[in-house]
Amino acid sequence: MSCKVFFLSAALLFALISRSTTAKVQPPKLRLNLHFTQKIAKQSGTPLIDTACRGVGAHEKECFDTLRSAPPHQQADAGELAFFALKYVEDHAVNVTTIIKTIVGNFSDLAPMLQASLSECLDQYNPLDDLIEDAINELLAKSYEETKKFLMAAMTNIEVCDSQLKGSTAEEKAEKKSQLEIEWSQDLSNYNDYLKNLLAAAMNILQSD
Repeated sequence: MSCKVFFLSAALLFALISRSTTAKVQPPKLRLNLHFTQKIAKQSGTPLIDTACRGVGAHEKECFDTLRSAPPHQQADAGELAFFALKYVEDHAVNVTTIIKTIVGNFSDLAPMLQASLSECLDQYNPLDDLIEDAINELLAKSYEETKKFLMAAMTNIEVCDSQLKGSTAEEKAEKKSQLEIEWSQDLSNYNDYLKNLLAAAMNILQSD
């Protein structure tokens, strides 16, 4: 399982809890381009993972690492691998929500743009669990077109949050606000990209010939 994301969330939470004026969070400088055109029906094992993750963007390696951590029987079956990816995103979306709540709940002097962005992100992440759970239920029922609809809705929620964070980062830089607050936005944006990367992989798995 990809360690980089665990280290990212752990480091960020530590920074939030033990904040100081010299605290530095070092997020990976990654960008993600999503692609939904690959079709991998009837593929299995490593080729399945390869086609699921190949070309999703700068988090491609983390995608490979994450899906390769699935049990062998899930790696060899398209439906099982998509299920693994969705459960993984569902679990880690909770981490993102926790991070956002920790920032909002512990720091009352946040820059206004960041405060507004985090509030919007909470609005987008709160229903995310339900969207992914609905996608999982449709997947288990083999209703793949419905699964894709819920996947797209989940990705849209994450993208709305991400656009707010990136806008906040640009504003804070322009106004020379706290570097730590800028880095929080960047870290959360990178985590958003990672989760979108895995949802893109799940979408690729569900593509039909």
